Amino acid sequence: MFSRGHVHGGDTAFAEHYAKSGNATEAARAAGYSERSANRIGPKLLSDVGIAAYVEELAEKLRSKRIADVVELREFWTSVLRSPTEEMRDRIKAAELLAKSLGLFLEKVQLSGPNGAPLGPPPNLVINFVPAKDGMPVIEAAP
Repeated sequence: MFSRGHVHGGDTAFAEHYAKSGNATEAARAAGYSERSANRIGPKLLSDVGIAAYVEELAEKLRSKRIADVVELREFWTSVLRSPTEEMRDRIKAAELLAKSLGLFLEKVQLSGPNGAPLGPPPNLVINFVPAKDGMPVIEAAP
């Protein structure tokens, strides 16, 4: 992985601005390049392997900061659950979401046929047992 050490001076500022904006010309301007040269310099800087790698490293850090991970979600739900200033319904919802994230709720779904009858194979289903191939038994089903 590349780091700031592989990128020089104004190129560091360019990479940092580009990682935030995604616009090479704007990033070149923000890094101090002239208005006239910004639209040429930006794409040229992006073609540098070291700068491109640094931009990707910075962009990944920005993405990870914007997206909450599981620990952050659980900490948030816990803070809402424990907050005496939150509405009771919000505290209960936070408790529910926290419990679900911990696998404490299991939802059971029972499937049945018409009038509660057990489910069977679909009508007209034909199952053919075929001789084994390479030692593995094969079952073919045809509608």
